[in-house]
Amino acid sequence: MTIDAEVHFWKYDKSTHSPLIRNNSILREDYLPSQIAQNLERNGVDACLAVAAEPVEVESRFLSELTLTHPLVRGVIGWIDLQDKKAADKINDLSSYSSIRGYKTATSGDLSSLARAMESLAQHQYTLDLSLSADTDTDACGEWIGTFRDQSFILENCGNPNTKKPPDAAWVSQVKQLAKNQNLYCKVAGLFTLGNWKSWRPADFYPFLDILLESFGPHRLLYASDWPFLLLSGAYVQWKSLLGKYCEKWSAEDKENFFGENARRLYQV
Repeated sequence: MTIDAEVHFWKYDKSTHSPLIRNNSILREDYLPSQIAQNLERNGVDACLAVAAEPVEVESRFLSELTLTHPLVRGVIGWIDLQDKKAADKINDLSSYSSIRGYKTATSGDLSSLARAMESLAQHQYTLDLSLSADTDTDACGEWIGTFRDQSFILENCGNPNTKKPPDAAWVSQVKQLAKNQNLYCKVAGLFTLGNWKSWRPADFYPFLDILLESFGPHRLLYASDWPFLLLSGAYVQWKSLLGKYCEKWSAEDKENFFGENARRLYQV
């Protein structure tokens, strides 16, 4: 099974929090499962996981409701404020949605404040997607991940590198250090959006993919598109084809893991 481990859905509203959505006309419209279904079919993708596009709790319920009528969407990575004192209660409440597979959080701030929420995630066997930023303390983040060895963490958007230029030393060091934790995985997505929109070449991304492969290996990398954000810089088929070309010399097993098995196992879909 081929699985796209990160797509986003929304009904556009002028009150949207995301400046990336607000400031780009191509994103200022509704994006729902019916609009990606044909793209997935044409590219041999059997299913996808819906990930919250904005840091608002209603996203978890909205995406979970979509799965009830769109079987193509096999699971949801929602959002709640995990630093909220009531986060554990909210996780328990939302567990009534069987489609929820995990949550996402930023890695800035005091990660130790997530202790109660982490207990609840473990109780429900939920994953936790992590978003790196300039404020991320790599040493503290890596140590924190290492204290939850039975918890599966997934790095979003390749750790958010600047792909407008070759990999910088800071990103390379950060990825290699964090990847030492064997319970950390990485979604290979977002490089289109983080680069030179519309003017990229496939070779621009290969050095980043090389670092990720060296750091995580194919058994801890997940294929993902970050649709519809990728539309800012290209088409779905371009991203899928680029990664297919990069992986063409991999073994059949490694390709199967990367393009679906890793996501199926991690997110239990």
